[in-house]
Amino acid sequence: MEVGKTPKIAILASGRGSNFEAIARAILNHTLPADLVLVASDRKQAPVLEKAQALGFKTLQEKDQKLLKAALLELKVDYVVLAGFMRILTAEFIAAFADARGFSRIVNIHPSLLPAFPGLDSYRRAFEAGVPETGVTVHFVDAGVDTGPICAQRSFSIADCQSVEEVERRGLSLEHQLYPETLAWILKNNFEISERKGRLHVQPR
Repeated sequence: MEVGKTPKIAILASGRGSNFEAIARAILNHTLPADLVLVASDRKQAPVLEKAQALGFKTLQEKDQKLLKAALLELKVDYVVLAGFMRILTAEFIAAFADARGFSRIVNIHPSLLPAFPGLDSYRRAFEAGVPETGVTVHFVDAGVDTGPICAQRSFSIADCQSVEEVERRGLSLEHQLYPETLAWILKNNFEISERKGRLHVQPR
């Protein structure tokens, strides 16, 4: 990415698009310097597409990852941002956004304090496990299931939650804060990656 150039991002989402809305709001409010060039979904009826169109963003519905990858490369996207994208990315797709510094330029947000509760239904699993707190993790994507370098984490108490829906409400509120904040420094490309406790971590310089 050229120095001084506004980074181009694309958002991939499969559902309602609440994290898309948080990111888009940050861009429109000029708190997240980014050029959102595409919002894509694997689902034709995904509400995120209608929301993106209403805000004037270009959209694409495409479940074939080869065609999706080609569209993103044609747009010269700097970072791919996953916001509730429910398909596992192929190794070929991930490799297309490999960075010389040893990670993929694909960012994801996960509803747990990784490495705890990777995979699906993380808020529910944390609630059913009876843990006193859970959290949110922003990380780069690799070929594993939620195993890529961790960029940011934030925890919240669930000790007094009476239902998984209450956990989800608290978690989503935190996701909507943490994701735009973390993207703001990731997109500056001024960070370092180091290993801690057997896991790669990313932090701004």
